[in-house]
Amino acid sequence: MSEAPIRPRIPCPHCGQNLRIRKSQGLTPVYREAVFECRNEACGWRGKASIEITHTIAPSDIPNPSVTLPFVPRLRKLVMSQPSTASA
Repeated sequence: MSEAPIRPRIPCPHCGQNLRIRKSQGLTPVYREAVFECRNEACGWRGKASIEITHTIAPSDIPNPSVTLPFVPRLRKLVMSQPSTASA
């Protein structure tokens, strides 16, 4: 049994109704632009949003070599305090 995808809910900045994505375009592996529209027909607001992935919380087991994202500060401190596992 597969679970339904979790869809983030973003409220309209004017009426508070949930927005829907009309279209989106990935410009880089970590940056995407999207056009949103309000689901409330009486409101009618449309706008553009930028979505950027900024930090790593848990590293990937299959990393993309072209993507370099810093660890969140808490994780960075933890990684830096660990002794090196590389042997010379």
